Amino acid sequence: MPAADARAAAVGALARMRRAIDVGMARGEVGPRFGSDLAVQVTTLLNEVDQGEPVDLGDRVARLRAAIAGRAPDEVSPARAAGLAALLADVPVPPT
Repeated sequence: MPAADARAAAVGALARMRRAIDVGMARGEVGPRFGSDLAVQVTTLLNEVDQGEPVDLGDRVARLRAAIAGRAPDEVSPARAAGLAALLADVPVPPT
């Protein structure tokens, strides 16, 4: 996948994830503290990728995935956590 296409795909997936966090918080499926922290991390990564800054996308996605996986059900519902993890899987991570 050409770099521009990969960047566009990553931006799209991260933007969908950001919206999913907002929806989850509005529905009470994502706790406000965890949701706010996660939203900041996703927005920061989204902006960096969108602006073409060099980022270790694999590492950042892995950290986001671990943050979601390690949360208690009162911080993020299992269904919302699965949805967020699926959105992360849409981020094209270059091979290492």
